Amino acid sequence: MSEYRLDIPGNINLSDYSSIHDYMGIISQNDRFTITSRMKNSEEMKILCEMLENNSFTIVNQGDTQNGEYYITSQKER
Repeated sequence: MSEYRLDIPGNINLSDYSSIHDYMGIISQNDRFTITSRMKNSEEMKILCEMLENNSFTIVNQGDTQNGEYYITSQKER
């Protein structure tokens, strides 16, 4: 199992969603993928979770860090 990270500085914009989708394409079954960013609100986290779930990922963990960043850790199922 490999682990991938994508750190997005600042807020997420439309081009970031495209990059995240492209990045998901290189991840293999059982690999973990963590996205970290300074999201503006919980709606952005919800959108990312839905993107991941629609692309065969299961959300393993999500939350915020002490420095104000949010993270989502997922695992590719198939």
